[in-house]
Amino acid sequence: MRGGGGAFEARFREYLLEAIDHSLLVLGEIAREALYSHVERRYQVKREEIPNRLDVLHEVFEGVFGAGARVIERLIAKTLCGKVNLEFIEHENWTLLEYVEDLRKRLGEV
Repeated sequence: MRGGGGAFEARFREYLLEAIDHSLLVLGEIAREALYSHVERRYQVKREEIPNRLDVLHEVFEGVFGAGARVIERLIAKTLCGKVNLEFIEHENWTLLEYVEDLRKRLGEV
């Protein structure tokens, strides 16, 4: 996973988008596509841009799922950990943004 800064970041964003795609399937294909459509219409953020705009995704999750947003965000973080071969460490009050920031730091130490 490590390598040049740009290559590392591009690969990390790819893994993150894959983790988001996979995790949102727990809601069903139609619901996942509806969420992506909502993000694009309301925030002008395309699916491929979501790894760079996790704040928007978090806001949408909070608006749609309320406190349940944490469940989906944890699932995304856990899936991402599996993709980058790191142990998932659960933190009760963390958002997806905090999990991703922590993973970036941990990967920098590998």
